[in-house]
Amino acid sequence: MTRFLRRLALATTVALVVPLGVTATPAAAIPAGTVPGIDVSTWQAGIDFAGVRADGHQFVIVKAGGSQLSEGPYVAPHYPTQVAGARAAGLRVGHYWLTGDFQTPVQAADYFTGHLHDYRPGDVIALDNEVLDDSTRLWNDTEVAAFFQRVRDRIGDHVPWLYMGLADLRSGAWPRTIAAGVKLWVAMWGANNGSYPGEPNLGGAYPTWSAHQYTSSGSTGGIARVDLNVAKPEAFTIVTGEPTDPPADDPLPKTTTEQDGVPGPVMWMRAQNWLRITAGYTGPIDGVPGTNTYAALQRAMRAYGYTGPIDGVPGTNTWKAVQRLASGWGYTGPIDGVMGPNSWRGFARFLNQDQWD
Repeated sequence: MTRFLRRLALATTVALVVPLGVTATPAAAIPAGTVPGIDVSTWQAGIDFAGVRADGHQFVIVKAGGSQLSEGPYVAPHYPTQVAGARAAGLRVGHYWLTGDFQTPVQAADYFTGHLHDYRPGDVIALDNEVLDDSTRLWNDTEVAAFFQRVRDRIGDHVPWLYMGLADLRSGAWPRTIAAGVKLWVAMWGANNGSYPGEPNLGGAYPTWSAHQYTSSGSTGGIARVDLNVAKPEAFTIVTGEPTDPPADDPLPKTTTEQDGVPGPVMWMRAQNWLRITAGYTGPIDGVPGTNTYAALQRAMRAYGYTGPIDGVPGTNTWKAVQRLASGWGYTGPIDGVMGPNSWRGFARFLNQDQWD
């Protein structure tokens, strides 16, 4: 991709391949007890915010930038102008940041808060957690919670939103993010990408939603394609106080694999709990590895050089990545993808950390 096209792509917030001729639900047709609003990025340059307000919308969430490009973080080119225009029209304002592989959550939060334009207490601070451009994975629960904790450290109590597509949301668990009081902004579009589709089925992944992006093909403010949303009134309440860790179940026992080098059910229970926390594993913590366990392991091993498919069928490349992880925990053998007692001992030392209980 040329630099020009890459910069043009900075605006991307959701896939823009939508059916032609789709009409959006008018603001007057939104569900009772919610308020309508939009979110914008570079694709909506030149939007008439007075027209947006006249159409009945009450808030706009503006793209501030992202971490998804290998060349580094950036500020979206129309971000300051869009914030100023939205405020001048009397709209409630939010600022959102796109996740990516090229900054840690703390680095991203520092860059984001350091480049906020005309932030005011009560503005929405949103994190867009999806895979775009050069990124290869979603942020997990620990990373999302760390981002919002760092934002709190930098700007104090605020209105935190987490944006995710419904399928991505349901593929993981979010106990730390929920415990931090982060409000869910969920994307679920109707069958025709235009009609308000009703209540999103969160599948137990989150207690409730606060905002709902229900189409990417709205039209307002003189722009043909705009994301339309509804939000519950509580979505704009500032979250106060320090976030707390979610209630813990009884700690898992430590695995003796650290001593004997023999993998067994306790080791795999600890591995499944680790993968639940960090890699989107949603299966049982039963110590019986299967396709879902191995697929989550492959996702986690991206950080250790695994580049193969996420197919739940571990092979030499999967185990080489595990050995690279284990090398940080006392394993000194070859990176050959052949798991022996010493490989398992290093892996077990990693899994026996208290944070994976």
